[in-house]
Amino acid sequence: MDIKTLRYFLQICEDGSFSKASKSLYISQQGLSKSISNLEKEIGVPLFNRTSSGNQLTEYGEYLKNKASTIVYQFDILTEGIEEIKQKNKKFLNIGVPFGVINALSLDLINEFNKVYPDIILNIKEYTDTKCEEAVLNGDVDLGFAIAHFDKEKFDYQIVKYEKIYAIINKKHPLANREYIDFSDLKNEKIIINGTQSKIHHNFIIKCLENGFDLNIIIQTDEMILVTDFSKRNEGVGISINFSHTPTCKINYVPFRDDSFTLDIYMVTKKDTVINNTMKKFMDFIQESTSIHGDNSKYIGENKLL
Repeated sequence: MDIKTLRYFLQICEDGSFSKASKSLYISQQGLSKSISNLEKEIGVPLFNRTSSGNQLTEYGEYLKNKASTIVYQFDILTEGIEEIKQKNKKFLNIGVPFGVINALSLDLINEFNKVYPDIILNIKEYTDTKCEEAVLNGDVDLGFAIAHFDKEKFDYQIVKYEKIYAIINKKHPLANREYIDFSDLKNEKIIINGTQSKIHHNFIIKCLENGFDLNIIIQTDEMILVTDFSKRNEGVGISINFSHTPTCKINYVPFRDDSFTLDIYMVTKKDTVINNTMKKFMDFIQESTSIHGDNSKYIGENKLL
């Protein structure tokens, strides 16, 4: 006998028939009948008199109805109380993330953290690159991620990933089959890129100016995934990271010959922030889960543990 079966039984009592109760419970009438039949076999007595005019509770059924109502009610009170305690013990962590960085780090990483620490609720807030840094400094989030280059005097920081930036090119485009691409190859191309507050945008402009030409930007967007979408439509050459890491039928991700052109992702807190236990669990998890190890993975700063 279990709580679910008792709920089934009480629903039949309330609705007056198996057919109505099955609809209320969103299960088949056959399945409901089988559950009640198994219950009757378990306790060794009939609960209903099944007649052509309907199903009437037996003396045993009346007794079970009275007792089951109390049992189910007390069980619900018990589970509600446990859930209140669980919610009270949950910890919340506010994390600032530049647009697209969650995809670069991998959504699986966040899912894995949730499995390991189900008592910690991550409240992830997305910003433009510079606004994310401001959110960390203003205390709007507990910690955040930043894209190089940022003012390292204001933060304690840890490099977590170097993500390659690609030219995203429709396969019909003449440049699509290049093994590498040089910045000079893009001199006369229509460019699709992140908005002006993006570090990719800023760093790409610098690289192009170093190569002696101005950009012909036709589309700017804060959503990195839209850069890929517009490139698929052959609106121009997109400049972004590779979200999918798998071949696609419409575009090629062509790496730049200049391997210094990367999206350098750091985990940051405001300078001298006291790191509580919840923050430490997240920071340690990210450090252990990302691919960068050794000296580069050390947290740079004088943070104290709470």
